[in-house]
Amino acid sequence: MTRLVLAAALIIYNLLALSTGVDAECEACPNCDYESISISQGDACLNYWTCSGDTISCFYPSVANPGTFTECSYSPPNDWALSSGPSDICFPYAGINSKCQPGNDPYNLGIPACTASYGYVGEGNSALL
Repeated sequence: MTRLVLAAALIIYNLLALSTGVDAECEACPNCDYESISISQGDACLNYWTCSGDTISCFYPSVANPGTFTECSYSPPNDWALSSGPSDICFPYAGINSKCQPGNDPYNLGIPACTASYGYVGEGNSALL
């Protein structure tokens, strides 16, 4: 009886691990871009992202144009390299986050598909401008 309970517990554990995406891996927006807000505040940080098809777009507050956002888009053909956006402000590549936990993970590589069509992040200085 003990073996039966143990076997059932292991099966349930494995099913839960698979369904909750424990081994998931996501493509992520960089936390900040290269546009410096100030020495004390650092670079502009991610405000929100969108995901459509196989393109993720990351939006950062613009220092040059207050009240607007800089868009940095990434797509998979070149290992999630920058596909549009200013190369002097945007990171050249999106990042990978394991387990798809942070709020800046628009694209699940395991599915593969968008985790959602958009997401608001609002990190630190991302809403200042």
